[in-house]
Amino acid sequence: MYLLKSLPFYVFILLVSCKQPVEKLATEEDPLYLEVMEIHDAVMPEMSTIHSLKRELKAITLSDETRRTLVQNELKKLDDADEAMMSWMAAFAPPDEQAQRTKYLETEKQKIQAVSDEMWAAINSAKVLLDSLQNNSPKN
Repeated sequence: MYLLKSLPFYVFILLVSCKQPVEKLATEEDPLYLEVMEIHDAVMPEMSTIHSLKRELKAITLSDETRRTLVQNELKKLDDADEAMMSWMAAFAPPDEQAQRTKYLETEKQKIQAVSDEMWAAINSAKVLLDSLQNNSPKN
C-alpha cells in the first residue's frame, strides 16, 4: 500500500533523473553522447516492466520452499537491475571539456550497455520463471 501512495514520487524522480542538459550536449558534434543516450533511452522504458514483474512475483503464494527461493532470487535480480539504472542515471554527468568528455562518454557507454544487459537478463529470467510457475500451478 505504501508503494502505491509513493508511486507518483517515484515517477517524478524517474522523469527528473532522466533530464540532462540535452541542448548543450546532444549535438551532431557529439555523436558519442547520442550513442550513450540511445542505449539509455532504449532500455529506460523497461523500468516499468521490471516493476510490473516484481509485483507479479510478489503476488505469488508458494508453499514449496524451492520455488519460493527461485522467486526471491528473481526479485533480487530485478531489484539489482533497477538499482543499476538508478545509480547510473544519478552519477551520469559528462564534463564540459571535450577531451575529458570523450573519455568519460566512452566509459559511460560501456556502463550503460552493462546496465541494459543486466536489465534485459533480469526481465527475461523473471518472465521465464513466471511462465513456469503459472503453467505448473494447480488447476482449479
